[in-house]
Amino acid sequence: MPQPPSTPVPPPARRGRFVSKRDISIEIFESPDGLMSVYATFLDPYHLIRLDLTVDPNSKEILAAHAEMANHPHSLCPLVTVKAQELVGLNVGRGVMKEISRRIGGGAGCVHLRELSMEAVNFIATAVIGYDNGYGVMSREFNAMPEEERYRLSKEHLRGTCQIFQGGETAGPRVDSEVESQ
Repeated sequence: MPQPPSTPVPPPARRGRFVSKRDISIEIFESPDGLMSVYATFLDPYHLIRLDLTVDPNSKEILAAHAEMANHPHSLCPLVTVKAQELVGLNVGRGVMKEISRRIGGGAGCVHLRELSMEAVNFIATAVIGYDNGYGVMSREFNAMPEEERYRLSKEHLRGTCQIFQGGETAGPRVDSEVESQ
């Protein structure tokens, strides 16, 4: 159980002057042909970046990628949008984040396009949990299952991604008696 911070966090009104905000938005649609259309947007006072991906939920492969910048701080920024093409062929699975960083991050890339790509891929991975077990993209049936069953079906795909899927004896859903004893 996480411990509360040793020093209290001031209420929002006492934190200071609000100066900026960044939003990342991701929408996923299942096309009639069974493919996933993913639309991701990065918005802050200096940027408006759009990333569109087409993903095959069966193979978890990115089939198409396109990026554009409607707002950017420097005239050369839009030149990096071609880097989105380097996402094509990636498999949404283990090691994909490192590969995204290698392909579109760094000095020849764009930190914001990299961040947007990583967020989109994280959401894609969430949307296809259960897909290999016969459930659809972002399946309501899968999400309505008892926690223990969702865990059983997800544990190999999500191993090492968070405290629940860390592996070992402390992993997995806790039964009510464990929660009550704490």
